[in-house]
Amino acid sequence: MSFLVLHMDKFKKEAVRGIQSHNKRERESHSNPDIDYERSNHNYDLHESAADNYVEAIQNRIDDLLLVKAVRKDAVHMCGLIVSSDSAFFEKLTSEDTRRFFEESKAFLTEFVGAENVISAMVHLDEKTPHMHFLHVPVTPDGRLNANNIYTRESLKTLQTELPRYLQSRGFDVQRGIEQESGAAKKHLNTREFKQQQNALANLEKEAQAVSVELERKQREESELQERLQSYERQAQDAEKELSEKSEIPQASMFSYKDALETAQRIIERQKKALAAKSIVDAQNEKQQAEIKTLHETVSGLHTKVAHLEMEKSEEQNRSTARILKLHDENRKLAARIEETEKFFRWNLDAYQMREEYEREQREEARRKAEEQKRLAWEQEERARQAQEQERQQALEAERQRQEREQQRAQSLERRPRGMGMGR
Repeated sequence: MSFLVLHMDKFKKEAVRGIQSHNKRERESHSNPDIDYERSNHNYDLHESAADNYVEAIQNRIDDLLLVKAVRKDAVHMCGLIVSSDSAFFEKLTSEDTRRFFEESKAFLTEFVGAENVISAMVHLDEKTPHMHFLHVPVTPDGRLNANNIYTRESLKTLQTELPRYLQSRGFDVQRGIEQESGAAKKHLNTREFKQQQNALANLEKEAQAVSVELERKQREESELQERLQSYERQAQDAEKELSEKSEIPQASMFSYKDALETAQRIIERQKKALAAKSIVDAQNEKQQAEIKTLHETVSGLHTKVAHLEMEKSEEQNRSTARILKLHDENRKLAARIEETEKFFRWNLDAYQMREEYEREQREEARRKAEEQKRLAWEQEERARQAQEQERQQALEAERQRQEREQQRAQSLERRPRGMGMGR
């Protein structure tokens, strides 16, 4: 049975545009090499929205809430749930069953967050494993924008448990992931690490399949050798039967000497052939026995390797699911700390003003450093330009002095007195 993958993320307003670009494949991504853009036309969105883009859809939903207070700039505007499983699970499904799997998942998650809050349910089939990005505005039942109130530790555990149970009732062979052990060390699992784990699982599956194919081939070879061995044994039995038969050589007489001799020669020749055949068959028998023994050992080793690979695959799946759950818990705790910090600053005016002053000073310092770096770069360029200009002027001066020396030399030659000619 395969494990269900259910991964939750929170997105602030500035991240929404990038999520839309990724989900709708609006531009080619250089950070995700797993996307096969030739298959992107097979992707589909299970949610029909009146808005053209995510930002517009989110803003429309927030406007409908008629909030008394303005939404904070750092508030979570959108939450995303990734639904998937391993490649072995989807290999057993037809394209229709795969679509139904995501439709059933969307139906369950829509019931959990409220249909009016759903933004998109994009299914990606152009990566290594099919998966769905279920996006929604985090609106509480009492009409507040609050992701932390919706995704608590208890609600996430409920989702992790109830969604696979619901999918099982719809005929899908998928189970809940391994729950994180209490006190386990936390480790953030980023997208690249998650993909590396999926690649490791895929490699284990391929290796197990290759070993299984090799195992079947060796078993066929063993069966063929067994058939050949049985044939050799039958030949040996026939030769032994021939040798065990005591053919009497007729008594020779003056009148039957020639016939008796021919009969004796035939009997001797037949027994020689039987002896030779038995010798050959015995040798072949020993060879086949040795080959069969070697094949038995190979087949046994392949069985062990297949079992080992299957165990490694199961352990890797368990580790992957456990790390994803650790990531959920880590994100939840981080969001809680951020919420507590924001709450502290909202209710402590002095601390809020100190933070504002600190952030203003940090911005001013960053601006000053940027200007200083810009000034230093300009001065360096100016010095380089002046050095080049100086070199050019020196080259011109050297050329001018050379020309003057040439002119002086030419004038000196012209002033030299001419010879008086040869004497008489």
